[in-house]
Amino acid sequence: MCGPARDLVLGEASKSGKSLQDTFVVRHESPWETFSKVYACELAGPFDVALPRVRPCRLVAIRTFRGPDGEKALRRFKELRHPNILSSRECFVHDGSVFVLHDEVSVSLDHLVACEAYPNEIELASALAQILDGLTYLTDRRVEHPRLSSPNILVTRTGEVKIAGLEECLELPAGPVPQYSKPLEVITMELMQKYEKEDGKTGVDDIERWGCDSHAMEFLSSIGSGVSVETLRKHPLFTEIPWCKGHLMGLVSFALRSSFTYCAYSR
Repeated sequence: MCGPARDLVLGEASKSGKSLQDTFVVRHESPWETFSKVYACELAGPFDVALPRVRPCRLVAIRTFRGPDGEKALRRFKELRHPNILSSRECFVHDGSVFVLHDEVSVSLDHLVACEAYPNEIELASALAQILDGLTYLTDRRVEHPRLSSPNILVTRTGEVKIAGLEECLELPAGPVPQYSKPLEVITMELMQKYEKEDGKTGVDDIERWGCDSHAMEFLSSIGSGVSVETLRKHPLFTEIPWCKGHLMGLVSFALRSSFTYCAYSR
């Protein structure tokens, strides 16, 4: 890292009173002086995958926002940080645009739905619990995600689930609690059987894969209008099954590799 950049980071941390790790750094320069664009991509919105020009040791994702969208994105990424939210610690502001940096993530929940592999109950619990944890955090911060869907949820190679699209989040007035029943029903059905039932109905057709008395089926049935994400998070699917984010690593690997080479899932 060059001298001026290091001074800026330390200066920001000193002003905020936070540790360097917790500081959101804003650099008033073009990101392309520091990074070299490798290719453009579309995953929970368009972004560029880039490498540092000096000592290229890791890929980064750079999302570009312009005008009012840039101001909103900058505010959201400054305020919101959680393991299950697509967070950032650094951005560039240059020529009327905001460039937000985050770790490169190769897969969305939509990829897991589209691949041939079906999650088992512990993998399903891992994905859904992390989504609920991210939504609980957003609710606690009084913001609502208006477009929660499988394409807007990313999954890292280590199995960490991250809700993306922070720039679209809306401020919540005092009192109301956001309702995510419908998107959660759709996401759960997509994970369990690869598609959403027609006519807005809730359920799973493959009862051989998912028994009627399984925690997964009980959870799907429990998602209803007015049920808070905090209440859903206490369901036995998450409290009685010893899930962790690592349980998703196999599915993520399969979704990545099966898109360009032959793979046969073991289940």
